[in-house]
Amino acid sequence: MRFSERVVRHARITWKNYQRRPSPPFLILFINSICNQKCEHCFYWRNLNRRDDLSKEELFELSRSLGRIENLNLSGGEPFLRPEFGEICRQFIRQNQVRQIYVPTNGYFTDRTVKQITETLKEPSLELFVAEISLDGLGEFHNQFRGSPGAFDKAMQTYEALARLQESDPRLRIHSISTATGINMDEIRRLTTYLFDHCPKMDHHNLALIRGDRKNPSLQGPNLAEYQQLYNYVQRLWSSREESRYGSIIEPMLQWAKTRTAKAQNQVIPCRAGVLSAVVYSNGDVSVCETHAPLGNLRQKSFWEIWDSPEAQQLLDSIKRKECYCTNEIFLWPSFTYQPARLVQVMVGAQVWRKPTPLPEDEKIQVSLETPAKKIPEKLTVIRESNGTA
Repeated sequence: MRFSERVVRHARITWKNYQRRPSPPFLILFINSICNQKCEHCFYWRNLNRRDDLSKEELFELSRSLGRIENLNLSGGEPFLRPEFGEICRQFIRQNQVRQIYVPTNGYFTDRTVKQITETLKEPSLELFVAEISLDGLGEFHNQFRGSPGAFDKAMQTYEALARLQESDPRLRIHSISTATGINMDEIRRLTTYLFDHCPKMDHHNLALIRGDRKNPSLQGPNLAEYQQLYNYVQRLWSSREESRYGSIIEPMLQWAKTRTAKAQNQVIPCRAGVLSAVVYSNGDVSVCETHAPLGNLRQKSFWEIWDSPEAQQLLDSIKRKECYCTNEIFLWPSFTYQPARLVQVMVGAQVWRKPTPLPEDEKIQVSLETPAKKIPEKLTVIRESNGTA
């Protein structure tokens, strides 16, 4: 995207931020509930593997009811298990002028992933498709944490296949995302070093803080000082690839906003969920964000009946009063990016003009897949078994 196009896009979304309940430019769509893994940190675990996912026709109807969508974030379940994934993406691209699609994936199903992304990339107007491979650590740690033998190797096979696909279509970008918890900080440090060294086509490694009603309630967030040290390591390690990445300037601001929010346990940035962003779950439930309960279901009411309801307005008023907070990237970054005063605040706080010092080779940790993985604490395994999911 040319600089002039970015400026126009930024102005368009900023203007929407000051309209009364526009058609949300950012849509988080849970495209299915089917998943093959049992992740310890999953916040959506109560709703997985249900039999009430919206049909393709119902998703098409949702698309027809909405206006322009700037970013389509597809979640699940494992999104690429949806047989009509490519068809659904192409509908939103044609109907809603979607130009950017982001999809987190566990990377287990290589052939399905390549097939569905290839189908989606048939739309010439799509500018960016980001596959975010979700990894929690190296090798056996990752496999144990997700209750999925062989999961890490499968994810690496998918990376290799996506790297080959990228050679024919550079609109495809490959990222990784890791959820930081109190037990995997060292694992993520090992992981990010391994990914940088072994995945040259991967642009970015994102760090997220554990959130929500995680499946394993004993899992806590990391020590924030350790988290900041880990981010500093990741930022320096990946600095050479971040220079040319679309959206790279947002990353330090986002990390600053996340850690400040986590420390304050309050909205540091006034949240614009419910104005700039909407969530539609796999069964048709509609919400303004992933923190609050759904406001209605598409099988009983239209999107706009739910979106313009008195209940929705009450929730927006509550958010405006800062009666909630979160560190969820999908809702946090639009909230500062498209509020000019807040954008300046975060740019100054993150000191975006300071370039990270590249990490010298002698400061990188030494990583080998042969090194025994850190074991998951026994108490986590016991809780998982007591929940009947082992």
